[in-house]
Amino acid sequence: MRAAIGCSPEEAVAQLKQGNPVALPTETVYGLVAPLWSEDAILKVYTFKQRPLNNPLIVHVLDECQLDQVAYVNAQATKLVNVFWPGPLTLILPKKLSVPLIVTAQQSSVAVRAPSSPLFRKVLALLGTPLVAPSANKFQQVSPTCAQHVMHGMGDTISYILDGGPCSLGIESTILSLLDEQHPTLLRYGPISKESLENVLEQSIHMPTADTSDHATKLCPGLFKKHYSPHTPLYLVDKLQGFKPPQHLEQQFKQQSAYIFFTRPQRTLTEKEFYLTENEDLTEAAANLFATLQYLDQRHFQSIWIEKVPPKGIGYAINDRLNRAAQDCFL
Repeated sequence: MRAAIGCSPEEAVAQLKQGNPVALPTETVYGLVAPLWSEDAILKVYTFKQRPLNNPLIVHVLDECQLDQVAYVNAQATKLVNVFWPGPLTLILPKKLSVPLIVTAQQSSVAVRAPSSPLFRKVLALLGTPLVAPSANKFQQVSPTCAQHVMHGMGDTISYILDGGPCSLGIESTILSLLDEQHPTLLRYGPISKESLENVLEQSIHMPTADTSDHATKLCPGLFKKHYSPHTPLYLVDKLQGFKPPQHLEQQFKQQSAYIFFTRPQRTLTEKEFYLTENEDLTEAAANLFATLQYLDQRHFQSIWIEKVPPKGIGYAINDRLNRAAQDCFL
């Protein structure tokens, strides 16, 4: 079996009704989707991704009506939904009994969001049911941000990829737990900042502590210490300019490596040098991050060296992904 790129929303819906997972574009990354009410199809998603069953999935809904089918909605959730949906915000809420436990890793909470991608929303509308949609890649590998990435990583496993072009955001959603209404907790950095959420809620948002980080990992995806990783060893540094690697990596760093700068250096680049943004634009850097890693992972370098981005806005999300993807950090 080899995946077909470019199937229509109608073809995708036909496959989903037959219990076959398909890859769909969202504004964040491409997702491998299955109908929420089909446990057999959901099990295929876990199997195709080689994902452990104790790692919950995010439920994707069309609107508040579908949200009400899967979760108990509190006042804070309503505020956020009215401002940020459809968009890259995932909320952790108490789940309703109708949601299969395979989706939530046997937990009483569910992660849910409404994507803004027109193609994904059309499939949701045609199918008339929520979809589970983890990223369309093998577990803990680099997320796909175009149909060709999905084909390269999972083309021999799935049948259909709905091509929506490159993802506009290129990085996974912000995840906020609202299980404790008095203490909303940011579990994963994403395109929507902590400050933006606090402005809407008019209250402080907590961050997971060392004592609660293991619990947070169980609540939602993307929080394993090792995640988003290319096959090529990735090393994270503060700045590439003037960086001196440890002695045992000196030869590899100089001769057989690719280098990714945050912003374009003001000089002619070598064929081994790349950058995430022309003019220190963090949104552009986020959109290019996974695509650059996907490209370099297929170029047969022995290592990839990348520098951190400024810690502000979506930069927190970029650095979070890099910290989890890196084999080692030299900061």
